[in-house]
Amino acid sequence: MGGPSRGRLRGGAWSRRGRGLRLLAGFMITGVTMALAVVALVSWRTGTYDRNIQRLPDALPTGSRERPAEDPGQNWLLVGSDLRGAPAADKWRPGGGARADTIMLLHMPEEGGRAYLISFPRDLWVDIPGGDEGKINSAFAKGGARLLTETVESISGVRVDHVAALDFTGFKTMTDALGGVDIHLDQPIHDPSNGWSWSAGRNHLDGEEALRFVRERKGLSGSDLDRVRRQHAFLKALADKAVDSGLMANPWRLDAFLRAASGSLAVDSETEFGTLRSLALRLARIGPDRVTFVTLPTGSSAWIEDQNVLLPDEEGTGDLFDALLDGDLEDHLDEHDLETDLDLDG
Repeated sequence: MGGPSRGRLRGGAWSRRGRGLRLLAGFMITGVTMALAVVALVSWRTGTYDRNIQRLPDALPTGSRERPAEDPGQNWLLVGSDLRGAPAADKWRPGGGARADTIMLLHMPEEGGRAYLISFPRDLWVDIPGGDEGKINSAFAKGGARLLTETVESISGVRVDHVAALDFTGFKTMTDALGGVDIHLDQPIHDPSNGWSWSAGRNHLDGEEALRFVRERKGLSGSDLDRVRRQHAFLKALADKAVDSGLMANPWRLDAFLRAASGSLAVDSETEFGTLRSLALRLARIGPDRVTFVTLPTGSSAWIEDQNVLLPDEEGTGDLFDALLDGDLEDHLDEHDLETDLDLDG
């Protein structure tokens, strides 16, 4: 009796193992199929995405003599514009109505293990090339991406390799394509001038609510600097959601996200969709937790020409970008506590 029983047990074990192997093989096949579907989708739709993206033919200044020398790594000037409505061919040109609500310099060192996102507060009072002074966001309104690039290069001494501008219509649609984003607040925010409010604790934001959240400053104690902090927190939450939702493995959601992004994006003429894809893949390899958010050091607020502005901290700014160019940015941020606190849930 013992022999047949052991035979049946061995047969049952092999049967269960066989089912397990078939199940594992099924998962592997499904995973490979989805991966191939994503690759096929992006390859098939590359031309469409590329045609959707508008070009800024004069975004980068010409003449290397007037520009900073290239540094190890790659630098992107990222602009978020408050221009809304239907896309127009000339909306990004000087005088086209676009203004820079968000100005960030994305720096990726040569070794590729980290990335740094440095925000320039829009109310920062600066010298604008050409002999003018004003808030830094006025450079974009007056001279488009090129004048803003020249201004950022003049302030930082860092050479901008590429420029990307996104209007807020695309920002909303991209957020919705991910199913919204969760933000945690340590205290409620309320702006009586427009009725916008968010409660303490978890807040699920769809695209429209997310746009309000990143633009809000009247209900914040720190005004423009506090808004920069919330923009950083939202971008981190958006990146986390893209990873957690399996965006890169879901061809339908990825297509919706890329259509939203490409339809509201403008880049310098040297940037193709393949350049943006390489950037996205590099940031994906780095991961959201290894992207450091930084706010440019500033002085106190003041009133100039009937405008409430932020005065520059020239010494702090110079030291920050010297550290970036020397490859010592991480140590400098630790020493001077310049990394943005993204913990909004206390």
